Amino acid sequence: MIVRDRKKVFLSALAVCASMSATPVASGSIPLVGDLDRATRARNATVEMDYVAARSILEGADPSDAALAIEQGHLFIYEGDCDAAVAIFARPDLVNRPEAMQFAEVARGCARSMAATVTVEEQGVRVRLQDDADRALVPLLIDTALRAKTMLAKDLGVDLPVPVHIDLVRDQFALSAMTGLPEEAARTTGTVAVAKWGRVTMLSPRATSGNYAWLDTLAHEMTHLALSRGTRDKAPLWLQEGVAKRQQTRWRDAEPLDDFPSDDAVARIGMERGLGVELDKIGPSIAMLPSAERASVAYAEVASFIRYWAREAGDEALPQLVVRLKDAREPDDVGRAISAVSAADFTTWVGRWKTHLSSVQANIPTDLEPGAHPTFGKDAARRVRLGTLLQGRSHAKAASIERSKALDAAPFDANVRCGLAESLVGMGDKQHAATLVERIEDVHYRVGRWHSLRGLLFGDAQDVDREFRMGISLDPMDAMVACEEKPLPELPKDPLRRAICEMARSVPR
Repeated sequence: MIVRDRKKVFLSALAVCASMSATPVASGSIPLVGDLDRATRARNATVEMDYVAARSILEGADPSDAALAIEQGHLFIYEGDCDAAVAIFARPDLVNRPEAMQFAEVARGCARSMAATVTVEEQGVRVRLQDDADRALVPLLIDTALRAKTMLAKDLGVDLPVPVHIDLVRDQFALSAMTGLPEEAARTTGTVAVAKWGRVTMLSPRATSGNYAWLDTLAHEMTHLALSRGTRDKAPLWLQEGVAKRQQTRWRDAEPLDDFPSDDAVARIGMERGLGVELDKIGPSIAMLPSAERASVAYAEVASFIRYWAREAGDEALPQLVVRLKDAREPDDVGRAISAVSAADFTTWVGRWKTHLSSVQANIPTDLEPGAHPTFGKDAARRVRLGTLLQGRSHAKAASIERSKALDAAPFDANVRCGLAESLVGMGDKQHAATLVERIEDVHYRVGRWHSLRGLLFGDAQDVDREFRMGISLDPMDAMVACEEKPLPELPKDPLRRAICEMARSVPR
């Protein structure tokens, strides 16, 4: 998911991977009746996304067996057949069963949200679109999913089954309905994607107000799926989120601001300011924390710890840990598994990590600190707005004056820099415009427009194609970004980007 902090956006990829009990028996007043051993085996196979095995286990089940009926509905949800799941959980003997209630709610939400959707399946990836206008994004989703799948097999030793399921939805209401995440929690922490029920459900970039690293978010969520499959959903939350944060950019080449500000520094500052939380006491989900600031610190903590542990324990420790966690039965088994693969228990590693953090230089720019307030006030914000209005009416010179004053107040703000560069381009002053997007060190975060302007202004450079691709990976719904800064009716030469350009122009946010 993404955490949006006023004028900046930086990836935290907030996700929900709350574990479910491996046994279908609940503590209701009336015990669940049926073949509980068979139901447990079916649930384990479903959670591991071994759907062939799950179907085989459930084949020929007695229709009156409530435990097996619940697992049949559970399997339908994982396979994406939400209507069939709804029918199962509408049975009179299951309607009020506590073991079935969460499944039933998700099945109904999925059936409502995915009615009349468009499904595209290619190369072992199945994408369902709640809005057909997003079809141009599918090739990039598929390409990223395939790259992430290869990366996860190499780094975690987990091969995700095909097809990989991705659902692209319109809004957080649908995200909540599809996954069971409370809508209020999604809005509070800015959740844009959830990995659960054997699929990635994520917001369309159309649903966000600005930059959203949607492709990195997909890789993040697929990591959750891989961990759920590899550990039979027994990985603790800190491990799930820490590993997902680590893996979210490893499917592609590294970028200069991938770890800026560093997770180490954010974790240290957040903990010093009382915004942190003990790793094993985060709760059922980071997305359920009371604020975006606390969520961002929690993500920094788990990412910092996992990177430290993986570096110190060695490359093989993480995939070995995944294998051992599959057989965990008690909370203490997690600590024993860590000790077995890295020669020290969890508590010892946490102590070493905190000692490491105490030596970290925590020199984060003030506007990027946890809970930071805007670095420029109402006057600068007014000038940004006025500059945008003037530019929209083709008054580039007047717009440049307002935007220059805004840049004085916020010299590291990527959006402000891009706005002034846009005005200078409109005035024909490409030389000075280029200086505004020349050095990545001049900004504290990237936006799609930064890259598309670089592609325009440094067109003779060998990496111009990369700049346009990076722009789309951050903001494909901005027509200038998607269309490579080309005026109407010009289109990009690349067929894929041409389709995205046409989409951005014809169906705006």
